[in-house]
Amino acid sequence: MKHNDTAKDIRPTEQCANSRSVQLAMDCYWTGEGTLGPLPGVISTQAGSCTGYFETVQVIYDPALTNPEKLRATSGFRLVKGNPKFRPARKTQQKYYLQNTKGLSHVLILNRGGLVEGSTTVATQMNALVGGYGTPEILKDVIKKARLVDSEAKLLSRLYKARRKH
Repeated sequence: MKHNDTAKDIRPTEQCANSRSVQLAMDCYWTGEGTLGPLPGVISTQAGSCTGYFETVQVIYDPALTNPEKLRATSGFRLVKGNPKFRPARKTQQKYYLQNTKGLSHVLILNRGGLVEGSTTVATQMNALVGGYGTPEILKDVIKKARLVDSEAKLLSRLYKARRKH
């Protein structure tokens, strides 16, 4: 199985020196971004497709914290074998949960998969939280890093708790 040696498609705001890229395939890349976003070692996600797969998520990850097999096993998604060219989905499809949430969408900058406070990781995790994925610890960390005002923090907390995946 071959994976990209460096992460090139997603803005490198938090990339470690040795960050890697892998694509995982699923039935719905919105669910893929939500499921993969809060996993340990995930730096960022981007919805898209590649040859042979209609919906994939490209994951930039820290190999000191995770690897493609762990991501596959934890998410239940399929690893895309080889190194097919990743094609990002339209901007309207990136960070879908977050960009379609009234009261929070304004914090998202749709640049190469999404940024919040200049961070792909905060955008990735915040999108997951809106969809009900992640942990209370990630919620607390994202509220701080995204510099949310009280009403935004309460909305994010309420949405996460109401949609929380168990």
